[in-house]
Amino acid sequence: MELKKNKTIRIIIIVLIAIAAIVVIAFVKIKMDKSQGPKVGEASYSEPEPVKNREFNKLYIGDKSVAEYYILNESAGTENAETLKDYIYKLTGEKLIISSQKQGDKSTIKLEIVKKDDVPFSDISIENGNITIRALSATDMGEKIKVFANTYMGYAFAGSDKERILIKNGEAVYMPENILDTGGEDWIANREPIICLWKTTTARGAYYKANTNLGSEIMSYSDDELYSYVKMMKQLGYNGIQVTEMCSAWASYGGYEYVHDRIRYMADAAHSMGMYFTLWVWGAEFNGYGWDDKTVDYYDNWKYAHAYDNPKALATFEKYYTIYAELADCTDRVIAHFDDPGKLINTEDIAYFSKELKAKFREKNPSVDFGISCYTKKQEPESLNLLMEGDTTYYSGAVRYEEEDWRSFRQVCAGNGLPFGVWSWNLTEMEIDQLAEMNVNANLIKNVYNMSSRDDDIAKPSYWSEMDSYHVLNVFSHYCAASLLRDPGLDADELLLASAKAVAGDEYAEKLYYCLKLIEEARTGDSWEEFRFGYDDYILKSDNYPAEDIYEKSKVAIGYMDEMIAADNCHCTLSLPVSTAELLKMMKPHLLQISEFSKFRADLNSLKDISGGLTTDELQAKVNEIYTPVSEYDVIVGLWGQPEARAQFELLSEFCSEKGLNVPRDPDFTLLRKQRLYSEYVVFQRLSEEPVYREKENGFQLGLAFGNDETAYITGLLIDEGVLSETEDGKVYLTDYKSY
Repeated sequence: MELKKNKTIRIIIIVLIAIAAIVVIAFVKIKMDKSQGPKVGEASYSEPEPVKNREFNKLYIGDKSVAEYYILNESAGTENAETLKDYIYKLTGEKLIISSQKQGDKSTIKLEIVKKDDVPFSDISIENGNITIRALSATDMGEKIKVFANTYMGYAFAGSDKERILIKNGEAVYMPENILDTGGEDWIANREPIICLWKTTTARGAYYKANTNLGSEIMSYSDDELYSYVKMMKQLGYNGIQVTEMCSAWASYGGYEYVHDRIRYMADAAHSMGMYFTLWVWGAEFNGYGWDDKTVDYYDNWKYAHAYDNPKALATFEKYYTIYAELADCTDRVIAHFDDPGKLINTEDIAYFSKELKAKFREKNPSVDFGISCYTKKQEPESLNLLMEGDTTYYSGAVRYEEEDWRSFRQVCAGNGLPFGVWSWNLTEMEIDQLAEMNVNANLIKNVYNMSSRDDDIAKPSYWSEMDSYHVLNVFSHYCAASLLRDPGLDADELLLASAKAVAGDEYAEKLYYCLKLIEEARTGDSWEEFRFGYDDYILKSDNYPAEDIYEKSKVAIGYMDEMIAADNCHCTLSLPVSTAELLKMMKPHLLQISEFSKFRADLNSLKDISGGLTTDELQAKVNEIYTPVSEYDVIVGLWGQPEARAQFELLSEFCSEKGLNVPRDPDFTLLRKQRLYSEYVVFQRLSEEPVYREKENGFQLGLAFGNDETAYITGLLIDEGVLSETEDGKVYLTDYKSY
């Protein structure tokens, strides 16, 4: 019995010794593996657990799966390569090989340490599907990998406690197989879109268009949609974003607190992708547009020659500049805008309050770059700089047409050593508070850049920003703008085709490009004079408008659009905040508007050809027959109305006046104009307890929206209805100005 017991104990001891030996051997092996670094295809630490209850996503570079890639890491550090591998695994479930040597012709994601800081290089480039991530050190590489994950791999805030994957489980992320690499210094070092916070449904805080498609309403986006929007701008080629901060936005969204929350989120998103953040502020416009603050004062009914001598003005600026400065900590650059709009009337006041604003921002963020927008030319940089005591950047406009001259502005900046940038407005599109429309301006943008660059020998801008108010539907123009700001020698049409491919993929690129070229031809042309209303060559009213050709093209384009929407399988390589199908649905009404307008113009041309052989009554009947106002559909519409509908009515009115005919009046079109005019009267009345008087001919939008005669006509209708009243000397005001 005792012998049996001892035998059992010996067996147990032998088993324990064997187990211990196995553990020791395994431990030594692990130590040896770690000391030698990770083997190809193996991680140096345990793989992360897959997220429960989710499908992995697919990641493609062009048409190639990331599974066909390996990570080429020659000198960037083991930890960095493993971090990148980890991001790819968490997204796709694919475990990429890490190698310090090239693996034949296999596609690579290369991590490269660049030794010289003084040689221009792209942090991230993709050429024929091969990806290179460059950095100055291993530490810097860690940050660049996070930027890469956020910019191209579908992540948001990679490496932080807010890290997440933006797309739904099982969906695919498509990266482009080529991204622009100039191979040297970009033409413009700092490039940003001007993300304008005009509300898409409510122009200037006045007229509310209830059925506006909210796909472009970025301030109503979810966090993920807003992050995607900023990401899209990075992918287009911008390396920063500019956001407009103004009381009109506060009025539209219930207060500045919500607006600041969204602005700060955009700033954080930009910084997570290695982008700069610029805050553009109304420097002297703190009332109106639906924002009603009766304490605001500038010159106290002109009792003071300078606003800085007025205690009420000092209180006003202190209040609003303090609000602006709440965002100082997340702002890299601030631009103060003082005219159109702006209530300060002399250089001394602008300089005084600019210094106040700069001081508030620098108190919280000493490194912030401070600048002043001079795009109306009412602020002269040399005089301002003497008062500002230096340390200020000055921004001009772009040279949009041959006669426009910013040369002297550049000469002043160069002669005084002043930092110089360009704040470009109404080039990539029209601002949406006046004549809102989807534009495609590739060739116009290139032509303007070529004109502007002629003066680079005097002073080359280090910064350039382009307007973004129609937002996601402006993506094609911004694709071209961001690329041309890097290399203005690129072909505009090739860029436009590339933008179509980025949104729709290879299968539908040509068809989408056809639609984009039609919009460009029908709404923009190649020159500023064709694009901008008020010029004789304005494309919508020009005799050179090819109505019949555009009408035939519009029918083809609408067919293409219907095909792409129905297929719903476009491979988009951009991080759109809406689905590609939704973007195309938002585009279609613009093609319908172009079709309706070109049909009208073709009919009007035919009528002009036969008008000499018709009686007045016959001609009147024909005019009545061809006029149906271009529909507004669900698109964004500014206070001036839909652009083609506006041009259509003006062309019709001119023809009727020439032939002695009555202008056809559509009751719905007239009602829309009455509503817009009335709404602006309400906005101005809200600021006063007494009646606010306006002129009959130009009391609405200075007469520019409808023209003086038509403004007087619409005003007269509202007077007849009792909505407005007219004084003996012809002044007009809201009849019920107390409870409108």
